[in-house]
Amino acid sequence: MDGLTMRRLANELNSALTGAKIEKIHQPGERDLVISLRSPGMGSKRLLISAHKQFARMHFLAHEKPDNPPEPPMFCMLLRKHLEGGRIVGVEQQGWDRVIELHVESIDELGDVRVYSLVCEMMGRHSNIILCRNHDGGTKGVIDAIVRVTEAMSRHREVLPGCAYMPPPAQPKQAIQSLTKGAFAAVDAAHWLSRANVMLVVERLAGVGPVSAREILFRASRMHTVDAGEAVLHCAEALVTCVEQASERPSVAIDDMGRAVECAPFLLTHRDRYADCPDMSEAIRRRFADTGEILYHSRLQDELVRVVADQIDKLRGKRVKLEASLADSADEERYRVQAELLTAFAYQVPKGASQVELPNYYQEGEVLSIELDPALDAIANAQRYFKLATKRKRAQTAVAAQMAETERDLAYLEAVMQSLADTSLDNLEQVRRELVSQGFLTPKMQRRKPGSKRGRETSRDPEAKPAAYLSEDGFVMRVGRNNLQNDRLTLRTSAKHDIWLHVKGEPGSHVVIERGQAESIPESTIEEAALLAAYFSRARDSATVPVDITEVRNVWKPNGARPGFVLYDQQRTLFVTPDRTEVESILQRRADTNHN
Repeated sequence: MDGLTMRRLANELNSALTGAKIEKIHQPGERDLVISLRSPGMGSKRLLISAHKQFARMHFLAHEKPDNPPEPPMFCMLLRKHLEGGRIVGVEQQGWDRVIELHVESIDELGDVRVYSLVCEMMGRHSNIILCRNHDGGTKGVIDAIVRVTEAMSRHREVLPGCAYMPPPAQPKQAIQSLTKGAFAAVDAAHWLSRANVMLVVERLAGVGPVSAREILFRASRMHTVDAGEAVLHCAEALVTCVEQASERPSVAIDDMGRAVECAPFLLTHRDRYADCPDMSEAIRRRFADTGEILYHSRLQDELVRVVADQIDKLRGKRVKLEASLADSADEERYRVQAELLTAFAYQVPKGASQVELPNYYQEGEVLSIELDPALDAIANAQRYFKLATKRKRAQTAVAAQMAETERDLAYLEAVMQSLADTSLDNLEQVRRELVSQGFLTPKMQRRKPGSKRGRETSRDPEAKPAAYLSEDGFVMRVGRNNLQNDRLTLRTSAKHDIWLHVKGEPGSHVVIERGQAESIPESTIEEAALLAAYFSRARDSATVPVDITEVRNVWKPNGARPGFVLYDQQRTLFVTPDRTEVESILQRRADTNHN
């Protein structure tokens, strides 16, 4: 949520809540408040205010009933003391920041009228809810905060009882009224929704986040009669006016699973699917209705990254130990030669000697010094060295096998870590199931609770659906997002004469170009597919990335290999530079095709 969203919400809450009485305050979560309000025109409503690090928000509750702790936390009791029974006298936003203040007039225990501000800062991991007493002259003093901030925690400001309230540090942005025609002159009209364009708008315009920036750029792209920079400025002005005047209904963007994933104080016309809402509060409520699911998503991602990183660290440590063991076992050849020399020149070995020098007939002119057990004769010493040689050889064979297995597991887990760059929930679920099947994760870890919205755990893997994009020549290019999808794409669903690509010597996605009935595939399409292979690999930040290219029929999976591991031949290598702007242009050309 950005400053535009906060402006629309603050305006709505100011109209709805001014004059409302605060009847009850609860604190169901460590950073969550629920305030019960009543007014003649509004009736009874409950306002949720959350300072969650990831899901900070403010909206009316519908039928949700958060569980309250048996004993109210200290901050909750403090709010009850100062605010319960009071009336809201206004709601306003601090500039274009993600900060909304509820101004409350209340009567203290002495019968004096006091004015308080409940400052709700919804700013990511710096989110906070701060109770302030308003002083003459417009200053505020902090009574307490749901998150106390010390000087050691922040170099910008303290948020502690007794401190003067200081707003969050201002960002170097300008209000729309201050911008000139040249503010967006650098916009790239060839790639309207590119990250560079989005960041240009976000960094220049106060109150605008990535969602609003994309909507501004999308609407500007539809204005073909004016300069691109002027179009962006015009659309930015229009959207700000739209928010101030509430001339469009707020909306939520809907993903493929029917979930609200973004909200805005206007219609999200740049999204494929969106739904309008009666007010901003309802749009925010819908956006965060699946908070439990979102929290599960976040925990799952963190858990998978942690498990895979821990396993990689263990394997790297094991590899170091195995390398040392291989070095130790390398004495096998030396022991064997010493045993053979003792056998051949036994007559030259004095009885009871602790060391002897014998000619090494494997190296002309070399004399080899051999340590002996004085209690044994030459032949017995030779047998001792033969046994040591045999023992070292067995150890070397065993260690070499362990080293090969360790290298395979390490390569596999590095590929898994690369696939975790795709943080979509369906991809994470597939990776989790894969790790369980491969023995790196216990089945009990990260299971959903029975009866949860997404249902019980099942033994059936979710259907793996690689992403699909269109080349400029019209060919479908499919990209496996994890090892299961890579296997399915390469070994099961692609035609033998399709073109297969993979970055050389690094973990990454399998990419397949569907040939269809075409006799050949243009080199320009192959270059685009190679860019995708490079981008969706560990080498994406390299200046030059080698990508191997062959037909699917030349790719096979060895028996017993881990998911995602294949061998191939008859390849050629293309060197590409994964330019982000060019890749983003390809990613915008999604191919809506079925692929089993």
